[in-house]
Amino acid sequence: MDEASVRDIPNVRIVHNRGFVAVAAPREWDAVRAANALKVTWTQVTPPFPDQAALHDHIRNAPVRTRNAPLEQGDVAAAVSSAARVHTAEYEWPFHSHSSMAPGVALADVRADGATVYTGTQKPHAVRDGVARLLGLPADKVHAVWMQGPGSYGRNDAGDAAFDAAVLSKELGRPVRVQYSRAEGHGWDVKGPASVHRLRAALDAEGRVTGVEHVVRAFSRTGVSTSESDPRDSLARMLQGDMQAAADTWLFPGDYVALSPYSFGAKRMEWGIVAPLLDRASPLRTGHLRDPSGPETIFAAESFVDELARLTNTDAVEFRLRHLTDPRDLAVLRAAAEKAGWEARPSGPRSASGDVVTGRGVSLSRRDGSHVATVAEVEVDRRTGAIRARRLVCAHDCGRIINPAGLRRTIENGLTYGLSRATKEEVTFSREMVTSLDWQTYPILDITETPDAVEVVLINRPELPSTGAGEPMVRSVGAAVANAIFDASGARIRKAPFTPERVKAALAGA
Repeated sequence: MDEASVRDIPNVRIVHNRGFVAVAAPREWDAVRAANALKVTWTQVTPPFPDQAALHDHIRNAPVRTRNAPLEQGDVAAAVSSAARVHTAEYEWPFHSHSSMAPGVALADVRADGATVYTGTQKPHAVRDGVARLLGLPADKVHAVWMQGPGSYGRNDAGDAAFDAAVLSKELGRPVRVQYSRAEGHGWDVKGPASVHRLRAALDAEGRVTGVEHVVRAFSRTGVSTSESDPRDSLARMLQGDMQAAADTWLFPGDYVALSPYSFGAKRMEWGIVAPLLDRASPLRTGHLRDPSGPETIFAAESFVDELARLTNTDAVEFRLRHLTDPRDLAVLRAAAEKAGWEARPSGPRSASGDVVTGRGVSLSRRDGSHVATVAEVEVDRRTGAIRARRLVCAHDCGRIINPAGLRRTIENGLTYGLSRATKEEVTFSREMVTSLDWQTYPILDITETPDAVEVVLINRPELPSTGAGEPMVRSVGAAVANAIFDASGARIRKAPFTPERVKAALAGA
């Protein structure tokens, strides 16, 4: 490290411990200049990441470290071997960033007798515990003060900013404020995991589904903990050589298993976790992002259900209704279809002139005891591949409703967010680093791209306890939109996000 490279910038301090390198200065601009000017020579290693184009092949071919089969009913293999027809499909989901509206920031004041940390994390109690462990202090000697930040569902970069600030404050003996840049926030936040979903179904000579299987291969949803209570999950400690082994998980224990509500004869769902691309301090480390494992799993499963409906020449809503028995599933599906003015017919493009065609799609899901059905109406430009979700209709049952106005706005927000993740968002990376570092390289749905109408049907069940409403609708959007794209154009989308380039490629193969 060439400390002379920052000698001309006043009052700069450098902190270096193994892979952890930081500069601090009384003035923010001086710290920024010093960070850019400091010359550091890093050990040369083999680039840890595959080419991005090979990411999903890497997931397919990597050894499975941990596997679990939360759904096994009947003998799917026997159903497949005796089937008149077997249908298979694969779906791919990318890494996602939290892409919080502002990057992480924290201020720490570490003293001999205790510490105070100002943080925007969603779990200030966990930051208190984690910073106490980091500093070797009793938890009651650390005070975490929550400050309004950009927010997150899961774990974004707010916790890492707090640990960085605590390390620096202890080393420098004075309060330190750490403010990440936009590039650092996008580049180093905890990512939602990429995954591959393989589905197959057995159909008999009459077109009845006699067996279905859903196999997931993915990076863990808990590569780092959603809680900041253990400093070994922080970038600061990882860079200093101290980390804990990742927990290999996909679905929550007892979480809704896609396809489980359907009477499809034999059913099996298995998930398998592959090793992270880099075992510590990785810009592609994975953890909780709003509705962990949900959007990708339901995108695959409910797209596949639509494919089965198409194979049997059955309307997508009617096909689902035939195979459902739970009254709450039936109620949300019927309510969404009625509100949307659903036209009963097999999905697929009708004869239409002109470049722009329209279609509708549906999906069904559950989460934490809540039941959701979503209908999307989508416009597809067959010339450019551009899509626009013009209308979203969601029927939502989360038990007893306490605050209908707040619930309605929460659902509207979650639908829009789910639409952004399915149609726009994808972390890009080179062999060495994340390259989607701003709003141009990691675009999200902007206000001009939001649906013209978002309509919500609330189903109140005062006899039941209230269940989740912050995340269930997020997982329902991707499949509804993908199914609507097929209905409009005949393009079958099996890879997110649904970019114009991917839609055009699907159109070419339709």
